[in-house]
Amino acid sequence: MRTATVRTTWRAGLGEFSDCLLAGLLVALASVPVVTAVPAFVAGCRVLDRVRHDLSRPLWTTFWADFREAARGGVPFGLGCLAAVVLFAVDLEVVASMPGAGVLRPALWLLAVAGVVVAVRTCEVVATGGPAGSEAPATAAGPAWRRALVLAARETAAAPGRGLLLAVAIGLSAVLVWMLPILAFVVAGPLALAAVATGGRR
Repeated sequence: MRTATVRTTWRAGLGEFSDCLLAGLLVALASVPVVTAVPAFVAGCRVLDRVRHDLSRPLWTTFWADFREAARGGVPFGLGCLAAVVLFAVDLEVVASMPGAGVLRPALWLLAVAGVVVAVRTCEVVATGGPAGSEAPATAAGPAWRRALVLAARETAAAPGRGLLLAVAIGLSAVLVWMLPILAFVVAGPLALAAVATGGRR
């Protein structure tokens, strides 16, 4: 009996792992235009959240439905994230020529890491619907995304431990892609799973 239970658990774990990799591949495909990366990641978080709670449906079809729902507010948010990256790059160049650059540059990098964590958490909030019992705002545009951003910032400040875990997951994802670039096609899946697992809402 125990052996049968172990086999069932192993098969279930393997199925969840394959769903995670498939979600990462779908996120990569949907992110090809770059500006659609945010709604693609939201859709990845949502389908993996369903898998975690045994609410999984055909992942391929539900992903694209979730992607279309998240695109209206997600594309502008993604453009804002791209603008923030450009601003960060400019700030790095400016700080390099200022007195005290040795202190300012690490502070700027810490601020950037916090910003990335909040941005990823915002996608997770949109995907899972925020606090328990609320409706997911993925179909809403600007105002819902602004509320999700505020909630994500508050959660990151209130639970720095979960924020640190998410930062580590983001860092590991970046290192894996740097070491083996082909992993860029699937790494979004494990990252999305890390985001929903550290969300602490459901």
